[in-house]
Amino acid sequence: MMTMQYSITGPGADQPPVGLFTMDKDTGNLYVTQELDREKRNMYPLQVHAVALGSTRAAEEPMDVPVNVIDQNDSKPVFNQSSYVAEVPGASPTGEKVIQVVATDADEPITGNAIIRYRIISQQPEEPSESMFTINPVTGVIRVNAAGLDREKFPQYTLRVQAVDREGEGLNGFTDVIIKVTDSNDNAPAFTEPSMKI
Repeated sequence: MMTMQYSITGPGADQPPVGLFTMDKDTGNLYVTQELDREKRNMYPLQVHAVALGSTRAAEEPMDVPVNVIDQNDSKPVFNQSSYVAEVPGASPTGEKVIQVVATDADEPITGNAIIRYRIISQQPEEPSESMFTINPVTGVIRVNAAGLDREKFPQYTLRVQAVDREGEGLNGFTDVIIKVTDSNDNAPAFTEPSMKI
């Protein structure tokens, strides 16, 4: 009976990154020597070679063994801005669009690991209502949610917004949204001098 010896070639074996994969020369078992990261590389096209012991010729043509790296939820959502600034007129109606926040995730989208959901974690100040704004969990669009925006009373709001992958059940990232309330011309003009007869 012929004794075979096995080896591998290709990226991750004898090409950079060298030594990521090794093969037991007697059994042909393939081993990985360190953690793989799909975001860096998602596939390694290896070739397995079989040589009869005592021979210099390959027993067969090399066999292609593509090693596909499957995704793990190892990347958290990242907002495209560390903070956002928006303006909204005072006395804006409910449903008025204020701003859209956007986060991305480096995980593979088809696994669900990169599907992001948004939520507002906190609002400062919490007046005249603690939910003056609402966010669409899928699109990240923030809208006015309650009446009572008044620049004279509350000129600015800060929202802490969270993006969570795995459709809201995984890793998270945060950003602040600063909303400045602008004047809505809600004060009637007043005369400063009493009327004079001409």
